[in-house]
Amino acid sequence: MKKQRQKQKQKQKQSPSLWQDLNPFLLSKIFSFLDFNDQLFGAPFVCRSWLSSTVDTLFKNSSLDLRLIDTLEEENQRLRFTHLLKLALNQYHGWVSIYFPTKHLFGYFGTLYIAERTPSVSSVVLSSSGVCGDFAIFISLLYWKNLKVFRAPVGPENGFHLISQLADRCKKLKEIRLQGTIMEKEVSSIVEGFPGLQILDFSESTLSSNALDIVFDGRLKFVKEINILHSKVIDDEGKDIREDYWRLNEVRNRMLEKAAGIKSLKKLSHCLVKNCPDCKDSPNPEG
Repeated sequence: MKKQRQKQKQKQKQSPSLWQDLNPFLLSKIFSFLDFNDQLFGAPFVCRSWLSSTVDTLFKNSSLDLRLIDTLEEENQRLRFTHLLKLALNQYHGWVSIYFPTKHLFGYFGTLYIAERTPSVSSVVLSSSGVCGDFAIFISLLYWKNLKVFRAPVGPENGFHLISQLADRCKKLKEIRLQGTIMEKEVSSIVEGFPGLQILDFSESTLSSNALDIVFDGRLKFVKEINILHSKVIDDEGKDIREDYWRLNEVRNRMLEKAAGIKSLKKLSHCLVKNCPDCKDSPNPEG
């Protein structure tokens, strides 16, 4: 029996290595030199190990970057990408972050399919408010209970409801970035729903002056960073306060005074000046 085992081991040593037995790290390195089409539609369909290495090549650092589908022009290519995505989601469950596409629509069931298979995700970035649909995102938040970072464009019609859903379902959130039109109702929901928030980003948005006051009213006791860079601040009548020099100074000075009283705050980014070079050509930033 011992001799037979020794002979089997010798045969195994002498037999040539199979392609699927290659080192996964080396495979991933090799696949990184392939063109995009071969990465998407060639290597992953050879065997299971090649699929795994392709996933590592395309989706680095466990980041599910679905924006790749925006680069595909043909419907057949998008269908094959969707098939590859299903294989990746079924094979691996340790996704850390998701970046949704800007143009492509996964739809309600497609978005839920992704959410169901990414329960451990800690960061979600929506590139466009219309890509997934509000209801699909609301339901997906049932699965993304471990979220720590959420970034999305918002509008008057969905901002408050989105923040309310986040507050109900994602208790671990530490960073929120919203871009669009943000009023008192939305900001009040944030400071009340996320008392432990550390980073608040409203850059390139439109804020009401009352909403700005709420941001700095002291209820965010653990906030380390606030960003309102290149944002427009409007008064109760909807007028840009940059058009009134004295009003602009009043709002800026009040903001800085309140910010100085927030002990946890380490960084405040703003450009509340009359002529910011980056804001000059964008009088109404909407993200």
